[in-house]
Amino acid sequence: MGDERWSQLLSFTAGGRSQVAKQTAVRTGTVVVVLSGSSALVDAHVEKALDRVCAER
Repeated sequence: MGDERWSQLLSFTAGGRSQVAKQTAVRTGTVVVVLSGSSALVDAHVEKALDRVCAER
């Protein structure tokens, strides 16, 4: 999927609650798609988001 893919997990605490979020960037040619959110949702939707953006070009 894509020419390059990069992800990072972010952990933070706010209001006494700990959260973990995932941020993934995928590059295909000159198109870069960045998704952030829960790890499972990012993984589930990143390919669909990339396909949608590339189809609209």
